[in-house]
Amino acid sequence: MLIAPLFAAAQVENGDTLAERFAEAELVAQVQINAIHRDVDNALSEPGMVAISGYVYSATSMRVWKGKADGLIAFRLGFESCDKKLEKGARYLIFASPDSKGRLQLRGCDAVMEESEAAPLLARLKQFQLQG
Repeated sequence: MLIAPLFAAAQVENGDTLAERFAEAELVAQVQINAIHRDVDNALSEPGMVAISGYVYSATSMRVWKGKADGLIAFRLGFESCDKKLEKGARYLIFASPDSKGRLQLRGCDAVMEESEAAPLLARLKQFQLQG
């Protein structure tokens, strides 16, 4: 599937192209967030205090352009990469990759786009999908 040319002209704030994000990701999908779970860091937690290192999101894949997702997926967004918290019920375009343990994660704030921000890109992806 030759979707990468769709992204070639689009630039993101840090200078990377969307084509590079697409190429580096294992999963590119439009998802709806079903649940949000705290990612507890047991090594930093102490009695009476829980240290959270990010969030793990359970989501339903609405459309998948790269990778495999069979309806329900889980992915992590850690505070070391991004301090943004996604909203339950909202839809996003995600670019996810496996971590060292094979779990899906978003490597930064630029790996997730709210559906409203991603509308032009989603329209191009849907158009390509209809053609291909």
